[in-house]
Amino acid sequence: MKPLLSWILIGLALLTPLAARAAPPLVLLSDSTGSYTLMLDALKRHYPDPLESSVLPVDLSLEDRLVVGLGSRACDQALTRAESRTRVLCTFLPAQTFRELSGSDKGRTLLRQKRLTALFLDQPLERQMRLARLVLPTMKRIGTVVGPDSERQATEFRSTAEGLGLEAVIGRLDNRDNPVQILTPVIERSDLFLPLPDRSVFNRAAAKWILYITLRNRVPLIGFSSKYADAGAVVALHSSVDQIATESAELIGAYQAGHPLQPPAYPHDFSISVNRTAAQNLGLPLPDTEQLIAQLKRTEAQ
Repeated sequence: MKPLLSWILIGLALLTPLAARAAPPLVLLSDSTGSYTLMLDALKRHYPDPLESSVLPVDLSLEDRLVVGLGSRACDQALTRAESRTRVLCTFLPAQTFRELSGSDKGRTLLRQKRLTALFLDQPLERQMRLARLVLPTMKRIGTVVGPDSERQATEFRSTAEGLGLEAVIGRLDNRDNPVQILTPVIERSDLFLPLPDRSVFNRAAAKWILYITLRNRVPLIGFSSKYADAGAVVALHSSVDQIATESAELIGAYQAGHPLQPPAYPHDFSISVNRTAAQNLGLPLPDTEQLIAQLKRTEAQ
């Protein structure tokens, strides 16, 4: 009986999925500040199995496991230190930042081998522009500014706008430029202004001038974070920490269950913050937040 029992146990072990025997996912935090710890706590709520976590710098082995990088620094470290059987999920970072980090030879190799994916923090351009049209149905020109190395972002903005029958008004802003001189003519020519996440452009000073110049010219502003709506944007389109954590946990669970990593993607779920005072000052009769979300989802489904 003992030999038979041994063979049965061996057979059961072979039937156990490889993912179930792998090391638990390792969550790397870019730092220990509030947003990253909030994201880790949300991940733990939504992912039912054990997670290991560490704040940079980290000297743990990344071999033969899924590494979840929260933020740009953690994503960069995960990519740099990825070994032959490492899988990497970058999350909680903008799409442009991920494209910059994954543009190296190693990043392109990991993408080609389907060992690297991402869940972006920002929203797809088409979703943002569809919201802009709901906010201002008469809009014909939509403006933005990009950084000196963001030609791809400018091209995507222009092609997305044209696909929706809009004229794109695009300025280019370098850190050495006077933001008022660059922003003013772009905003004056635009029916609505849509800032894009860009590390080289959106420092605190530039964001302040965007808010001031759009207000002075009575041009509606759509923000990419709830803080923009708090500061004076008519609406802000964003995904909450909990929404990003929920989708990240789903991606982790799918991989741990034996499924391949999906291609990098924008979040499916999103939130809208409305500044009622700003909307009223501009004469924009916006519906309540839930109606606006439902309307936007309907336009995306068409």
